[in-house]
Amino acid sequence: MRASWRYLKLLYSRGFALFALAPLIIAIVTIPEFVQHTAEIRLGMFDDIETARGVANGAERWAFGYAKLAGLLIGMFGAARFWGLRDRGAGRWWSPRDIVWMPLAAGLVLFLFVPSLPDLIHPWLPEWAYQTLYWGLSLAVIPFLFVILGALFGDRSVGPFANYWRDWRWVPLLLLLLVAAYAPAMGVHYGLHRLAMGLPRLAVWPIMAVDALVVALLASLAGAAFSVAYRAARPLSRA
Repeated sequence: MRASWRYLKLLYSRGFALFALAPLIIAIVTIPEFVQHTAEIRLGMFDDIETARGVANGAERWAFGYAKLAGLLIGMFGAARFWGLRDRGAGRWWSPRDIVWMPLAAGLVLFLFVPSLPDLIHPWLPEWAYQTLYWGLSLAVIPFLFVILGALFGDRSVGPFANYWRDWRWVPLLLLLLVAAYAPAMGVHYGLHRLAMGLPRLAVWPIMAVDALVVALLASLAGAAFSVAYRAARPLSRA
């Protein structure tokens, strides 16, 4: 419990510190988020619930939504890489030179595509067997997140199966940190959207500006969660 509390304190200190130490990462998340909010306000998404439901899945909103999601992912893994490289005393987060590409590719393939393998034989399986196989493989690939992170952090000792069983012991910590990163920020995010609903548009603008920063904080905290979990799992991984 003491160790978990220490990791949680490190998570939040890193999440907030990134605003001062790497504002470019924050901007990568904040700008497309606020641009989407600009489109949402113009479309009347915060005028009333009925309009919001009609706009939410519209093509115009999602034209900005894809850029927002890309910024969120870049921000999350940019934040993780910033702290992962700092922990190892190596590199700059924006330079791809020290990424270990082969383990990264292997980790991504295993993590993203192995759970979809049951789809190839779904027509010939009873539903219970398909669901069992699908969820079993989805759980089995979780430790490959550490492979992906190690490759992004320039850790040349990383390999797809080198630490597979040992990394399982750190999966609960990773999940705890991700929940601690997401839950409060998402709560504030949805709370701000509720607060903005039905207000005059002039009042919605500052609320959505704050919301864009909250989403940036969410990305920063998620990246910090990845880096803290990796630091715990590979404490001697120095450049």
